[in-house]
Amino acid sequence: MLETSSVKRWLISEDTGALLDQAENENSTDTALPELSPDDPAYLFFTSGTTGVPKGVLGCHKGLSHFLKWQREQYAIRPEDSCAQLTGFSFDVVLRDIFLPLTSGASLHLPDAPSDVASGRIVPWLRNHDITVLHTVPTVAQAWLNEIREETPLPSLRWVFFAGEPLNDSLVRRWRAAFSEAGKIVNLYGPTETTLAKCFYVVPDEPLFGVQPVGQSLPETQALVLNLSGNLCGIGEPGEIVIRTPFRTRGYINEPEEQRARFQKNPFTDDADDLVYRTGDRGRYRPDGMLDILGRFDQQIKIRGVRVEPDEVTAILAQHPAIESCIVATCKDAHNENALAAYVVMAEGAHRSSELRTYLNKKLPPAMIPSFFVFMPALPLTPNGKVDRRALPEPDRSLSELREEFIAPRDQTEQVVARIWSDVLGIKQFSVLSDFFELGGHSLLATQIISRVRDALQIELPVASIFENRTVAELSKLVDEARKHGLETNASAIKALPRERRRRTV
Repeated sequence: MLETSSVKRWLISEDTGALLDQAENENSTDTALPELSPDDPAYLFFTSGTTGVPKGVLGCHKGLSHFLKWQREQYAIRPEDSCAQLTGFSFDVVLRDIFLPLTSGASLHLPDAPSDVASGRIVPWLRNHDITVLHTVPTVAQAWLNEIREETPLPSLRWVFFAGEPLNDSLVRRWRAAFSEAGKIVNLYGPTETTLAKCFYVVPDEPLFGVQPVGQSLPETQALVLNLSGNLCGIGEPGEIVIRTPFRTRGYINEPEEQRARFQKNPFTDDADDLVYRTGDRGRYRPDGMLDILGRFDQQIKIRGVRVEPDEVTAILAQHPAIESCIVATCKDAHNENALAAYVVMAEGAHRSSELRTYLNKKLPPAMIPSFFVFMPALPLTPNGKVDRRALPEPDRSLSELREEFIAPRDQTEQVVARIWSDVLGIKQFSVLSDFFELGGHSLLATQIISRVRDALQIELPVASIFENRTVAELSKLVDEARKHGLETNASAIKALPRERRRRTV
């Protein structure tokens, strides 16, 4: 046991925080510190809960020290550095915020007010304190960028480390445009269960399109990608990311079933102590050996038979120049079928979902186009700065966000077509100028519309008619035009009509 008779002690009042009388301190008895081993518990943190109920994770000394030593040496953190502490105390990465500078001889800087962390006010603070090393979450960085309106020099910043969420190239470009003098960007990846980060990727001057890779493993760590059979995936083959390292945490507290499900014996060795952690994240190896992250298995869904990863749609949507931040999540449509909802923070000025839908239609297949667009002043955040998916509002299936003037059906054809749309879309009231796809329509529902129009009006329209005549008024005009030319049962002849006669703006 280590005697602490030479260690000076101060007693603090529990009520006021004031330093108690020195004489009382001198009368206090000495205590002995325990001898520690690398596997002894060092901290207890809870997972973020963004994918379920938060779980307590017990970390050990060797896992924490292994990461700190690696980051300190890999990025040459030195006494001259000034490191920002912007992470909430309930989030495990606060450990690297605090202990990286303290184990490197660097200075640790706390913001003047905790509320500044997610606002643009933090940027002048970073400059005034000559911050050289910074950890943050992509969504928080988006919030900073949304509040600054001109290039801001951060000449002292050497490294910014992003972690906790997928890092899109759009954010990287915005960051570099706003902070042109700032240093390099590193994308870190690693679940709480494996101790802070276990993969890293230095983003090049020209970032890859979409979500940035998570790169390569830390020393004495393997990031494996396994298929459903438990075998290693080939280059480009998607599978589950599995982390192997002796520097993992001790696992969950009071969660024996989850412990067995996530921490499993390495299938490639006979060592019972050689455990791997199943992350639940989808990934794939790149030809250059880097690791791509593709989202989570528990967020992937099938829409009309097509397997869709919402994070991929988010990455494409984030490329729109008027979008400041966004996230795409799964939901149910009016028919209780799987669908996507896009939650969007736009730049100043009025924007319609039709503009974003047109943009995505040029880049994605129909099944990956969100059925709903929800415009918000800001995305809700968890205390650790990630997007709080559980706080995202349900999309308004009545489509009350549509701003056009309501116009009721004006003739018999429009009444019949509107009634068909209402039955198929499950919406009681909408304008004859409302866009079919903004009302939640998609290609399969379009075929139902065409079938019912044929039965009710004896007009054989091509399915493409819905894509070219996206309102009740336009589609009704096409029906009347076909009748006028005696094309009631000739879809190919209708398709051959000049476009200006097939599609008219009302």
